[in-house]
Amino acid sequence: MAYKAAYDLLNLINLTIDGKILFLGKTTEETFTIIQSINLGNSEVTISDIQSMDIKESYCQQIFFGSQTPLIINDTRTHPITSKLPLTSELNIRSYLGVPVFYQNGEMYGTLCAIDSKISNFTEKDIKILERFSKLFSYVIELEKRVNLDTLTNLYNRGYLFDNFDYIADKGTLMLLDLDGFKQVNDSYGHDVGDSVLMEIGQRLNKIKQFNIPFRLGGDEFVILFPNLLDNKKIDVAAKQILTTLSNWDSFKYPIDITVSIGIAKFPQDGTELQKVLKHADIAMYRSKQRGKNSYMYYE
Repeated sequence: MAYKAAYDLLNLINLTIDGKILFLGKTTEETFTIIQSINLGNSEVTISDIQSMDIKESYCQQIFFGSQTPLIINDTRTHPITSKLPLTSELNIRSYLGVPVFYQNGEMYGTLCAIDSKISNFTEKDIKILERFSKLFSYVIELEKRVNLDTLTNLYNRGYLFDNFDYIADKGTLMLLDLDGFKQVNDSYGHDVGDSVLMEIGQRLNKIKQFNIPFRLGGDEFVILFPNLLDNKKIDVAAKQILTTLSNWDSFKYPIDITVSIGIAKFPQDGTELQKVLKHADIAMYRSKQRGKNSYMYYE
């Protein structure tokens, strides 16, 4: 979901449920990611946008793995599950209200939640309020899905990246990926096979367990954003994982040999505007190709 749209909708909810931290979360079988949050005055709880964690360490696991119905926990320290989660003490969360957010096909997108550093008295009325907004989120998610997702890879597209870069994070790392050997696949097997390769890459990038957001920039170029990640050692680990993930094609139905060249730029030090950050990542990526491909280089 577009970060600006999520922020605006959370602001609307805040007019009704005041004094709480509100956030929209995305759930998968393995991870829970805070897409957007809003904290107006509750400084005792600190959460970060695009913060990802093991779903079994999150409060929202109880909705996702349970009956996918609303959940109220007015005192997290007496609850049998949240009282044992490190998150409770680490983030100073004392109360929680969450409702599921669904796609139009009935699958669960994630959760819409309110939390506080104090014991709360959430009621069925609060649930009804969040459920109404949850339906509004569902409509917006479906509309944006049609506009912002690449239909082939199911990754966010170029337009989404440009529209939301400024809202995702004010610092972090951008990796520009260009496939090595993709033209030979199209020439040898045709564009249908080439499309199946791109679809496979989209699935692999979505499964990488690093805290990231992948995009298809166009053709055989991809971008991965790592919000708030600036530590070179952690960036190296992520880049090496991507190289490994995209270089093994032994089990693919065609005998292809594809690798990836990666250019890395950081923001804001390598640029504050997306166009400049991309340009610097592109320079680094071509240096990677000149180096022999299947490698990564930082912009210098």
